[in-house]
Amino acid sequence: MSSRSPAPAPETPAEAAYKLDRAVLRAIHTCQPVLFEGKQQHLRGMSAQVLGGGVSSVIYLMGDATPHQPNEITFLEKAE
Repeated sequence: MSSRSPAPAPETPAEAAYKLDRAVLRAIHTCQPVLFEGKQQHLRGMSAQVLGGGVSSVIYLMGDATPHQPNEITFLEKAE
């Protein structure tokens, strides 16, 4: 008999949203640049609100008062 470890459970939408929000907050606090519409930008802030049974987040870019969805940005790789 071989012992197999169970396959990891697939990530739920709530877990994926939580990971993205943590990455956004890390980018804000470390001034990590992100890509938005092909241009390098910095995040100014993030706002979250409870909607029904979940949390909805919006982000703000430096110099832009328009709210955007966190999934509209791409995180740049850090040079080590």
